[in-house]
Amino acid sequence: MGTDTDIDFMDYESARDYVLNFITTLKKTQKERSIALEELSLWKNRAGLAEMRGEPALKKGAEERVAEFEARNGLLLEEEKDLNRKISILKEKLKVIKIRPTLSVDALVSQIEIDGEDLLDKQIKEEEAKQALDALKKKMEQEGE
Repeated sequence: MGTDTDIDFMDYESARDYVLNFITTLKKTQKERSIALEELSLWKNRAGLAEMRGEPALKKGAEERVAEFEARNGLLLEEEKDLNRKISILKEKLKVIKIRPTLSVDALVSQIEIDGEDLLDKQIKEEEAKQALDALKKKMEQEGE
């Protein structure tokens, strides 16, 4: 598979499951980001309390945790944006796959063979009819002379 959004070769059921996995991952990422935001808020409050109490060591530790959760939140936000973009593309492709004919290769080959034989039979009959018409015209010309 070329990219995460390359599902054109899949049947509808497989493609649907694939898209659902992306949606599940998005929901998990959103939940993780929500938790990270709660932790970020908690550690910001702790840093503020440590500053108010004049505890530089506690403040420094809390600020380090704030930085960790800010970084974590940023990464999760980027992942969420990426997943939303991919899901949007995948949903559009899934709509196309759903309406795409689902004939098997064998069925297509059989249909081509049938159509090919029908076409050949038609061409043969047309040629035979043309030859019979030419023969009839020739016979009528000879009788008319």
